[in-house]
Amino acid sequence: MISKIHTRKGNFKGILFIIGIALIITGIWYSHRLVTTLEEKSTEYIKFRIKVFEAEINDPDSNADVSFLFNEVIQEGIDFPIIVTDPYLNPTIWKNISPKLDSLSSEKLSIPDSIQLSKDLIKIRLENDPIPIKAGDMVIAYYFYGYSPVIYKLQFFPFIAIGSAAIFIFIGYLGFSYIKKSEQQFIWVGMAKETAHQLGTPLSSIAGWLELLKIKPQMYENALLEIDNDLKRLNKIANRFSKIGSVPELKPHSLLNVIDGVVDYFKKRLPNLQKRVTIKTEIENDIQVKINAELFEWVLENLIKNAMDAIGDKNGHIQISLKLNTEYQQAYIDIQDNGKGMSAKEKTNIFKPGYSTKKRGWGLGLSLARRIIEEYHGGKLFLKDARPNYGSTFRIILNTEK
Repeated sequence: MISKIHTRKGNFKGILFIIGIALIITGIWYSHRLVTTLEEKSTEYIKFRIKVFEAEINDPDSNADVSFLFNEVIQEGIDFPIIVTDPYLNPTIWKNISPKLDSLSSEKLSIPDSIQLSKDLIKIRLENDPIPIKAGDMVIAYYFYGYSPVIYKLQFFPFIAIGSAAIFIFIGYLGFSYIKKSEQQFIWVGMAKETAHQLGTPLSSIAGWLELLKIKPQMYENALLEIDNDLKRLNKIANRFSKIGSVPELKPHSLLNVIDGVVDYFKKRLPNLQKRVTIKTEIENDIQVKINAELFEWVLENLIKNAMDAIGDKNGHIQISLKLNTEYQQAYIDIQDNGKGMSAKEKTNIFKPGYSTKKRGWGLGLSLARRIIEEYHGGKLFLKDARPNYGSTFRIILNTEK
């Protein structure tokens, strides 16, 4: 059972990893397609403006000023770097190159500035082929252009997004690892306390009977019988803890017999616990289910103890019912009490490890019970009903299919 659970978890993580990689690749591809489309549209727009300019200067009836027309049609409103050269590739006009170069004309360029402008020309030329500007059939200039800063930002956006997501995931992983480690430490401490508590009762009983034998040796037979019962109880507790973390063996058992055994155990202890509680059973018919009896008894004991704690010092009753759902081939076991009930917050947290509404306790009972039912027996354990001051009902569902 546990190996299957780990396999499912491993498969689930693998699927999530594959989905994550697929999303990253899809995001990069889509971003690349978007950038490519914007680059193509930008080039088409530039070529259109140059054609408009060429049409004006080649129109014999046009009286437009060429310099004014060039500034208005080709340079106006652009946010990308351009360098216009003469037919011999000597820069004559440039824009959006750098604040310093943009403020200088070709006549005022120093030698270092000319070298820098040549480097920028080579850089822009690597991005796009120049567009020739023609007057008739003669090339009068070349138009070198780069792309808008927005396009450059879009090129790096998926990598920035992936990097940010990776940092977020890493920080989240560290946080969850710390929480998980703290929870595991708490559970280990809680299990140690729970073990000591479970072993304490029969050990105290044995110690008491031994002291009584020293005073009244004639009670040998009664004491021997009770000590034997306590030793059996110790052996059962040891077997329960040894099965946690391993694969328990499931065998067909009568749920009626298991429930009656646990109820009888509590009925004998109620006077010693000074509890004014009655425990009743309502069983329609006996049901055979594959379970691990020792672990299942532990679940019932935890639920009954939880019900008794909810009842507190008042007179109360606990009812355990067993029903068969023939339609779904399931056995329903309800543990109902008339205790203090639960608030909305308690309903949400009762199965979390470490959560407890009691001043004493480690909050492992219900969490452990759910794990035994769901992971080891393939069933379900949940809070069926709970209202403040009206009590609570827990339900166990087990499959009866053989």
